[in-house]
Amino acid sequence: MDEPLSPRHPAALPGLDTLPAAAVRQAVRGLVGWISERLTTTPGRLTLTSVAVVVGALVFGAVALTADRAREHAASAVASQTEPVLLGAAKLYASLSQADATATTTFLAGGLEPPGRRALYVGDIATATALLATLGRQSGASADTQQAVSTITEQLPVYTGLIEAARANNRQGFPVGAAYQRKASGLLSARILPAAGRLYETAATRLNDDYRAGVAGPPRWAFAVAVVAALVLLILLQRHLARITRRILNVPMLAASAVLAGLAVWGLLGLIAQENALAAAQRDGSDSVELLSATQILASRAQADESLALVARGGDAQPFKDFDAVMQALAPARGGGLVDAVTAQAARTGTARASQVLPTTLAAYRARHAQIVLRLNTGRFADAVALEVRTTAGSSSTDRLSRNLSDQIAAAQARFLSDAEAAGAAVRGLTVGVPLLSALTALLTLVGLRQRINEYR
Repeated sequence: MDEPLSPRHPAALPGLDTLPAAAVRQAVRGLVGWISERLTTTPGRLTLTSVAVVVGALVFGAVALTADRAREHAASAVASQTEPVLLGAAKLYASLSQADATATTTFLAGGLEPPGRRALYVGDIATATALLATLGRQSGASADTQQAVSTITEQLPVYTGLIEAARANNRQGFPVGAAYQRKASGLLSARILPAAGRLYETAATRLNDDYRAGVAGPPRWAFAVAVVAALVLLILLQRHLARITRRILNVPMLAASAVLAGLAVWGLLGLIAQENALAAAQRDGSDSVELLSATQILASRAQADESLALVARGGDAQPFKDFDAVMQALAPARGGGLVDAVTAQAARTGTARASQVLPTTLAAYRARHAQIVLRLNTGRFADAVALEVRTTAGSSSTDRLSRNLSDQIAAAQARFLSDAEAAGAAVRGLTVGVPLLSALTALLTLVGLRQRINEYR
């Protein structure tokens, strides 16, 4: 049997559960009554207009600020997040490719490798390791990205271990060193470089998304619509005041209109300038970085193919086939390859002089390759190897090609940073200016209305 409720128990008080709803209805009726009462007099209507001005200023400020912050976020993401990740992924891929090309070429020399070549290999591996750690923190939490980082992290020590085994056996003259070298290069081509490529593709997709967000029309149109609506309402309000008060001018409200018009011009010009700067950052900066990085990676791949063919003593035709495919991508006989694209891009960015050496250097490299193939096909293996390793580190055609591309990449990155900074600066002040000037507009409008309301007292 249930015990009777105490008089102090909440459930024993009749109607308590309906009290909130009743209080809300009572408040609504009171608000409606207050509004109805104000609508019957001119001062009351002006008072309601003052309330509407405050609400309108809040709405306008929120819309304009949201549009500005959307653009500022996109510009900031491009400059400080996605483009640096893209550049890091490209450098990671290039460093790994160059390390393998250097290791394979050095292996052909036999015995104690030249210190310069060894330093190049060690430096590229150190660069790749540092970039991998950075990309692991910056690339995001997507499963594909994390899997790619994990693959490279796990397999890179295996690759360097195989290279060291090949190096140790080669120094002692053991033929098994060639097997270790081929296995290392195969591991890099089959697992490590594809994972680095996935990192690059993910970064490129994110960068393009941020660029689209940075130049998208909706934020600009939202800002424009909000400003135009606020100006129209302010003008209509002044016309209404002039009609009911027989006063043509209201100085505070005219000042509010001027402030709002100034904010409109500042905001729209800032958004347009930000769009133009971001477009320039992509056109003259990151697009060039992508194109030049792809060219540099293929050049390193060609060098590795050539050296691997010699390591196999001509017994494996696949490296030379891949070399021909790379050359077809870089500079096909009928034109239209990456080298032509780099030259055209350099002409658009005003850096044609820097790219002029690229076709000449590549032609010299192809001529040297033809000599290596000729010597190999005629049984002069030692002469082919000697030609491959004859030049010292830093003076070969491939080294000159790599340096030229690295210099152009650095210049393109500098152009990107300059344009990206301009894009951020174009809208940065609006984050503070929009709320302040919106509040000033509302305050001046309220002062103008208060002057007319006081005249009725």
